[in-house]
Amino acid sequence: MESHLQSAMGLHLDLTCGKLNNTQVELKNAQKQIRRLEQVELKNAQERIRKLEQVELKDAQERIRKLEQVELKNAQERIRKLEQVELKNAQERIRKLEQKVHTPIFVWKIDQFNRIMSEAKEGLKNKIESDPFYTEMPGYKLKVSFYPNSSVFGMNSYVSVFIVVMKGKYDAILPWPFNKKVTFTLIDQEEDLLKRDNVVAELTPDNIVPGTISRPRREENVGRGKPQFISHRKLQTRSYIMDDTLFLQVEVDP
Repeated sequence: MESHLQSAMGLHLDLTCGKLNNTQVELKNAQKQIRRLEQVELKNAQERIRKLEQVELKDAQERIRKLEQVELKNAQERIRKLEQVELKNAQERIRKLEQKVHTPIFVWKIDQFNRIMSEAKEGLKNKIESDPFYTEMPGYKLKVSFYPNSSVFGMNSYVSVFIVVMKGKYDAILPWPFNKKVTFTLIDQEEDLLKRDNVVAELTPDNIVPGTISRPRREENVGRGKPQFISHRKLQTRSYIMDDTLFLQVEVDP
């Protein structure tokens, strides 16, 4: 009886051990399967994340590109508008400058007249010249020669003035010779305009040496003008010289 029990118990233990071993194998297999599934899921998740990142990156790059295009377009539009404003302002400034420079009336302010007269009488410098000016646009290029102590030897009691035709940038399209009346005016600086006594002298196209009004072949022609424009005596009689300054106006008929 006892041996029969021991035999039954042994059999039972063997069965139990067998089942335990099978359970361990199944557990091990299950763990391997779970690990494989986890690896697959991880790999799939990583792939999905990678694809999502690529999509997000592409979308972000596209949004950035569109924003950059908009910003670039806006910047270009702002620059274009600024350039148009600057161009318009520049053109207006040029127009005003041209109106100022290209005028048939030229007023020459001569400062330090006493020094200029003294140098002329001493033979140091017998003439001074104005800046060149244009009669209009397009027009003739002229300048004024001013002789404080006369342009003629021995005539030391007069002021002489001459107009000089210069080579200009519009000469090719202008009519020649230069047949325009030129009027010199020494302005009396009397404050009361009604009391002014300006000195006026006119140059007309009549009886003029052709070389003075023809188209210049060199930088300038010989001047033509008034050797006895005003005497030194008369120059001191009124307010022609004030604060050591006089004003000479040159007007060219259109």
